[in-house]
Amino acid sequence: MPDSEELGVPAVPNGMAMCKLHHSAYDSYLLGVTPDLTVEIAPRIMLEVDGPTLKYGLQGRHGQRLMALPASRIEWPDPELLTQRYEQFRAHTEAG
Repeated sequence: MPDSEELGVPAVPNGMAMCKLHHSAYDSYLLGVTPDLTVEIAPRIMLEVDGPTLKYGLQGRHGQRLMALPASRIEWPDPELLTQRYEQFRAHTEAG
């Protein structure tokens, strides 16, 4: 959950390590992560045609599970927070 929200606490279960591209896409609701840890890209982005960064960096990740997770499950994203954030992603993708 974003820092600006009540549940957006700076704690390991409320975080995922991402590169700048994916972090920006996540914050902008262009990339979502389902509660079962699968990456979804907003439908409007899947229709875009641009260079290799879009094609391989975003569109190519659609439908794939997260690439890496910590060895300890206690360090994985909190399922409840992930569910709430995914619902926000879906609301944004349906609205826009």
